[in-house]
Amino acid sequence: MDKIFIESLGIELPRLGFGCMRFPVKDEKIDFDKAKSLISYAMEKGLNYFDTAYNYHKEESEKFLGKVLSEYPRESYYLTSKLPIWKIEKEEDAERLFNEQLERCQAEYFDFYFLHAMNSERKKIMDQFHLYDFIARKKEEGKIRYIGFSFHDNEKVLEEMVSQHKWDVVQLQINYWDWHEIDAKSLYDVLAKYKIPCFVMEPVRGGFLSSFAPQVEKHMKDYSSNSIASWALRWVASLPNVAVVLSGMSNMEQLKDNIYTMTNFKSISKEEQNVIDRVIEELKKINPIPCTGCRYCMDCSFGVDIPEVFKVYNNYKKTENKELTYRDYFIYMNQDKRADKCQKCGICISKCPQHIDIPEELEKIHEELVSI
Repeated sequence: MDKIFIESLGIELPRLGFGCMRFPVKDEKIDFDKAKSLISYAMEKGLNYFDTAYNYHKEESEKFLGKVLSEYPRESYYLTSKLPIWKIEKEEDAERLFNEQLERCQAEYFDFYFLHAMNSERKKIMDQFHLYDFIARKKEEGKIRYIGFSFHDNEKVLEEMVSQHKWDVVQLQINYWDWHEIDAKSLYDVLAKYKIPCFVMEPVRGGFLSSFAPQVEKHMKDYSSNSIASWALRWVASLPNVAVVLSGMSNMEQLKDNIYTMTNFKSISKEEQNVIDRVIEELKKINPIPCTGCRYCMDCSFGVDIPEVFKVYNNYKKTENKELTYRDYFIYMNQDKRADKCQKCGICISKCPQHIDIPEELEKIHEELVSI
């Protein structure tokens, strides 16, 4: 599999990184044998960058990696984990959690260590408890080789963070859908401005960009026989300041396809970009519930997250991906926020600028999603 040399760090990494939050599961736990076979295949093919975190897989991901990767020489792979900012209540917590993570991973050091899912509120925690100083000190001690953070907020907060301290890398959510939809481009541009290598998470947007409704997929399938997901990986890997593209792979089919995509890598051509633009255009047309996400209907007295329910349903119609929709609605969404909690009080109808008959649509949506 292709490697990329990161000049500012002086190291060579695989273009594809293994995101360790979506291993195959059995009885709500990591399926050890299946997940181990994925790691073994990845290592065999040169995919030796593994990204985990304290909370992944209900705090089992680090422990799993510790068991599996201990069978390989430590210098043969790159290990990344992240400090769970939300668990820091005093400065001493950082040391305790960091040591716990090293123990879980059966490692003496992390190649990369990030402050996890930073935003404006977590930046306050970082500043209050001097967490940058903590990870910088661990780097000096040789317990971390490179420091950074993963990020979920706006351009202003990102610029504050990268101008305040020196970072080796930053991890952003970037994909061709979010590039303009949530202005991921502005975040990417900040890193390019400060010449900080960008590691990418969610290139396929949690599976959203892995399959589409037939009339949308047709544009890509008519152009090539490659998977729909491969377009998303190649698009983001084509950005000049992107170093590693992470993918959370749950089965051997996904792993093999992603490795194939990132071997003898070819950047997205102008013709292919035109195809992607057409796909985006077609996806935007599929919006059976004309919800804009303005949230004027909220808060619902009965707890229904109306905009989120509509978002899940509209995405279902865009992708026709039942597995993804089931996950988003029945696993990720709190049951108290689902459509069936609507009591049809009708208050939300008068608040909706789009004049959606919200209670009626919620009832229809729940009935349809229950049957998938």
